[in-house]
Amino acid sequence: MPTIFDRYTSTDGFLFLQDDTILNYWNLLQADRTKLWIANKVSKSWSTVSTNGNSDWFSKQADMVNKVVSSMQVHLQVNYKESITDGQSITICSSEVFYIPRRFVADFVELVNLVGSLEIHQKVAIPMFFLSMDSPQNFDPVLSTMIYKKEPPTNNSSTLYSAQAAAIHPWNVSSEQDFIKLIRIMAEGDPLLMELV
Repeated sequence: MPTIFDRYTSTDGFLFLQDDTILNYWNLLQADRTKLWIANKVSKSWSTVSTNGNSDWFSKQADMVNKVVSSMQVHLQVNYKESITDGQSITICSSEVFYIPRRFVADFVELVNLVGSLEIHQKVAIPMFFLSMDSPQNFDPVLSTMIYKKEPPTNNSSTLYSAQAAAIHPWNVSSEQDFIKLIRIMAEGDPLLMELV
């Protein structure tokens, strides 16, 4: 990622999107591009898991998080520690979509480098990064309208889709017919999309 950040120095920020997530870009126009965006208000996407009595995997992840936090610059440590209310838990986020504004790129790169070769899972690392870069109360709430399901619907029925949501996860497009169907329902939010089909 640092190569991408260095290559596009004039951008306002960087949007990351998993390939099974639909982004309704028209709902992002009013979002604050100077703030972090992540689905921390979407309960099934962002959650806290206790490390007490849970699997060994969570405990190992928590140990690695503590190791990284102890080596962070002071301002990052303070942000992280103020955001975490319980030292016996870790935050998990599937990170289907998130945005990093230019002003946080240096912190993000530093945090990625601190993780280095540690085997911290992405679902643990990304929320740790966000909680270290800024307080959740300062995150832009634009992704709070995201529709999130853990499993895809059996036939990607249009009942899951809403043009008012910032994003929808998960959604599979496995054929040209699926793509055309998706574009047609997305045209509710952007009628110009109909010109593609």
